[in-house]
Amino acid sequence: MIRELIFFSLMISFIPGSSQSVKKGLFDPASVKVSEISTNTIQSDFGAAVIGDSIYFSSYRDAVIDKSDKELKTKEFYDLFKAGVDMYGNVISSRQPVDEFVSRFHDGPVSWCQKTGELFVTQSNYVDPSVKYKPFRHEDIKLRIVIAMKIKNVWTVVEEFPYNNSEYSVGHPAINVTGDSLYFTSDMPGGFGQTDIYLSVRKNGKWGNPVNLGSQINTSEKDEFPFITGNSYPGRYLIFASTGHNSMGGFDLFYKNLSDPQSEVVPFPEPINSVSDDFAMNLPDKVEHGYFTSNRPGTGNDDIYKLTFDKYIQFLEELLVLDSKTSKPISKAKVDYCGKKSLETDSVGKTSFLFDKNAVCKVTASAIGYKDNYLTIKIGAPMPGTVLKDTILLDMFVNEKIVLKNIYYDFDKWDILPESAKELDRLVSLMKDNPGMKVELSSHTDARGTQRYNLKLSQLRAQAAVDYIVSKGIDKSKIKGIGFGETQLINNCKDGQLCTSAQQRENRRTELYIPGFLKGEPVIQEVGDYSDGKPDHRPGYSSAKNHGSIYGKAEKTNVSTANAKEFYLVLGSFVEKENASKYVEQLKAIGFETVILSDSDPFRVGIRYDNYSQAKKALDDVKTKNKIGWISHGM
Repeated sequence: MIRELIFFSLMISFIPGSSQSVKKGLFDPASVKVSEISTNTIQSDFGAAVIGDSIYFSSYRDAVIDKSDKELKTKEFYDLFKAGVDMYGNVISSRQPVDEFVSRFHDGPVSWCQKTGELFVTQSNYVDPSVKYKPFRHEDIKLRIVIAMKIKNVWTVVEEFPYNNSEYSVGHPAINVTGDSLYFTSDMPGGFGQTDIYLSVRKNGKWGNPVNLGSQINTSEKDEFPFITGNSYPGRYLIFASTGHNSMGGFDLFYKNLSDPQSEVVPFPEPINSVSDDFAMNLPDKVEHGYFTSNRPGTGNDDIYKLTFDKYIQFLEELLVLDSKTSKPISKAKVDYCGKKSLETDSVGKTSFLFDKNAVCKVTASAIGYKDNYLTIKIGAPMPGTVLKDTILLDMFVNEKIVLKNIYYDFDKWDILPESAKELDRLVSLMKDNPGMKVELSSHTDARGTQRYNLKLSQLRAQAAVDYIVSKGIDKSKIKGIGFGETQLINNCKDGQLCTSAQQRENRRTELYIPGFLKGEPVIQEVGDYSDGKPDHRPGYSSAKNHGSIYGKAEKTNVSTANAKEFYLVLGSFVEKENASKYVEQLKAIGFETVILSDSDPFRVGIRYDNYSQAKKALDDVKTKNKIGWISHGM
């Protein structure tokens, strides 16, 4: 491979990224597993980079695989190849040449910026055009960086990196997620070692002068193959290969958190590093896998390895609280998470909470006018960056008395206190969400004091609550307040009875009553048909006989209308249809009968269901098999 080539006097504030100090590192080292990918050859395969749902890497053509190392190094070129991968990083297709980069150049490694659509490619750099198409000796190679973009679906070189130079090498590009910071390797004069890592920042379309990353990163040896992590990591990390930094043997892989000026250069543990050369790591964003290259004993001289690990991350769970009958969102509902934290839903009935991987949590939702409900959330092991979603349905109380919690008054007073106002605000929200609702508020006292006094006090307190609710925009005809004094005690704390403070408090309460709201009235079901606007009770009558089967009509239903009633369990999404087809076959082998759901990019792989409950049950089954999926309503 081309490995003889190819910084940090730079101020840390010059490096884009989060300022959050992170001490845990990139991932849990105990979780790391490595394995060869299936496309490795008996020669050299290196520099895998994820582009969409494929990996691009450098290798030799099939026609020359069996040549000797000497012949390959003096007469042949590395070309770019690609292979499809699924969402777990598994290779799902054979390797295919990237035709635009099968040339009289060494091509690769590459770096891709999804935001700008640019592909940064390492190519051999020729000094004398007259020898451009002649084989050259390995040690004479100089490298350059070119920038390509897809034009009419063909990779086309649109720019050369302006700091390429025929006197030295510039290669191994690593572009950040925003496309404005390019890290690369060079043996240009003035460095710290044989090869150093540099940074060039693009402003207003122009690349700035390269800046050496300094002696903390660059050594007197070779420092090469940089890579910059994306936004799903808790910091911005530079990953690179070095023969310095007390490596175990040859090239080892290291990382440094550029977001933390105090962080050190840290070596990756075994089994990532070994006594062999380990280099060219690529960690795609929002997943828990990546790739690196090593010449440890394997299929060929250099092999690409897949790397899996557990990130130190949490997952956002969005929870919707809805009315079970109307499916309207319930605002200001209280949601208790695992007995540890209580949150309130917003105006669209939503709240959210961060969970660790594989967390299990009982979530309870409560709202004024509704019966409490709960669900047990099981996070499982979704892909990093996945936003999980769940729904809790609440049944409204109808023709039942509900005790309003936290409605308190000072002794001998009926003023609405701040803590009571919060509870009444929830009732206001309920009534605004249900404009047809009418409610009755009843206020009760304990038995201490005279009956006449308690009746008057309770009436004043009930009216104060009504006035507060009306002041928030509720029509006064929609709410009625009644004071009952001590006439409806809920325990035996009558006059003269010795009771505790807690027992007395039970009687001092405010109750909410929703008379008949949304109540369904039972009807007698008669045999017959009214499809034509008039009853037809003839013996043996069948609407199917007279009007045709609904199944026949359904076949002629407009596709968009039919799809709007379907639910889809989506198990993967691909840019290329070929990769989607490969994933369908993979899932079929483990028992999932999936199809490609969409006819255009993105090609989604999944299963259709007639209703949400079927899709949800299937999703729960998918989670138990450590697969990722989500439910979509219509495509």
